Amino acid sequence: MNKVSIHQPMYFPYPGIFNKIKNVDVFVFLDDVQYSNQYYYNRNRIKTSTGEHMLTVPIKKHFGQNLNEVLIENNILWQKKHMKAFIANYNKSEYFKDYKDFFDHVYATKWERLHDLNMYTMTYILEQLGIKTPFYFSSDILKGKSVSGTERLAEICKKLKADVYLSGTSGREYLDLKYFHENNIKVEYQNYEQIEYKQLYGNFIPNLSIVDLLFNLGEETKDYV
Repeated sequence: MNKVSIHQPMYFPYPGIFNKIKNVDVFVFLDDVQYSNQYYYNRNRIKTSTGEHMLTVPIKKHFGQNLNEVLIENNILWQKKHMKAFIANYNKSEYFKDYKDFFDHVYATKWERLHDLNMYTMTYILEQLGIKTPFYFSSDILKGKSVSGTERLAEICKKLKADVYLSGTSGREYLDLKYFHENNIKVEYQNYEQIEYKQLYGNFIPNLSIVDLLFNLGEETKDYV
């Protein structure tokens, strides 16, 4: 059985994304779809002493651009702000020091494209979690073929000879299953529910950025993804 899942690259996403990658045979980063402000492509939430806080990577005008084309607005000192936020809110966490060098490097590097930043950081997290699922990019698989929506996902699965497509839970609301049925591809839905773990600053907040898990649990993060 060849199980495939597909998702856009994101900025330090919540642990459910890594759970999805871990539980398939092949993963595809959907890099050639249009950027939208509605999703967490360039932002994510961390925990502070006053509650959750959103960290956002500023981008240049993106009208009509695909994810792999979006440029970062480096006239804004976002990197210093993000690193300062990590230090202020996680310096007292048990494992922050184990990852600090990596974050120092990330925020000392000038990133031009959001895609490059997201892939560099997501690849690092995958390594830390011991996830070795092979991954590809939709732009390489489809090579500009004009299909969209569910048809696009099904076409990617077809190219990869998938038997099963693993969708996120929200896929129940938007997938047109006929495209998968036409290609004899079974659709399954992710059933991810985050287990409560020790966090700083009071009551547990679920589904924060993966960094919250890493800084608080270190190697044990593997067991929670």
